[in-house]
Amino acid sequence: MPPSLIEKLPEGISSDSAWTASAQFFESFGFDKLIYIDRTMAGLSMFTTFPESWTSHYRAAAYERIDPFFAYCCTSTTPMGTGIDYLSDYPYLCTAQRQLIQEAGEIGMRAGMSCIVRQAGPGGAGGWNLGSSLPRHEIEKIFSEHADLLRLTAFFAHQRLQAALENEHRDIALSPREKECLLWVAQGLRSKQIADKLGLRPVTVELHLKNARTKLRAATREQAIAIALLNGLISP
Repeated sequence: MPPSLIEKLPEGISSDSAWTASAQFFESFGFDKLIYIDRTMAGLSMFTTFPESWTSHYRAAAYERIDPFFAYCCTSTTPMGTGIDYLSDYPYLCTAQRQLIQEAGEIGMRAGMSCIVRQAGPGGAGGWNLGSSLPRHEIEKIFSEHADLLRLTAFFAHQRLQAALENEHRDIALSPREKECLLWVAQGLRSKQIADKLGLRPVTVELHLKNARTKLRAATREQAIAIALLNGLISP
């Protein structure tokens, strides 16, 4: 691995800085449609060079439940071709999975290679989709020449990103009200019920929950609860 990248990913680096340095490295090889995605019991971590609108759509549509990356790529550490240029290679994909790949193709994702760093298991799954606007034959040439370097870098960057996210979660300070609201949600209460118990307006409860999700980088209330529990920010 180039010393320059190691220097850009020291211990204690923030997740945003680790992502920026990693993305720049992969983009120097032509991988300009990059996705790092990791699914654990705490929820989904995602960094990507795709537009924010696509990321929001991915989360809103709960695409992680059917994403071929998790369903197939993460079952093995052997790299698999990704992107619309490889779609004909996988006739077994369902309609929703094909739609996801086609939507990525509409914003320039033509071909890529998977680099798995967490093989599918009880603890989750994850890795890198080294995607590109380049055609399939160019991606295969790049990967054949630099596969070892790319895969080693993917694993190293994953370690730094996960360490940074864990540190950032530990450093988060939820307010007493944010903790209370999350705990009541964990017990199955809705916003109006929580508001009645705490003597607040429902809109205030919604604001506390939104602030907690933002601090925890959680897409949903359930994910926020899981992250808070795993990092000792709330106790059941």
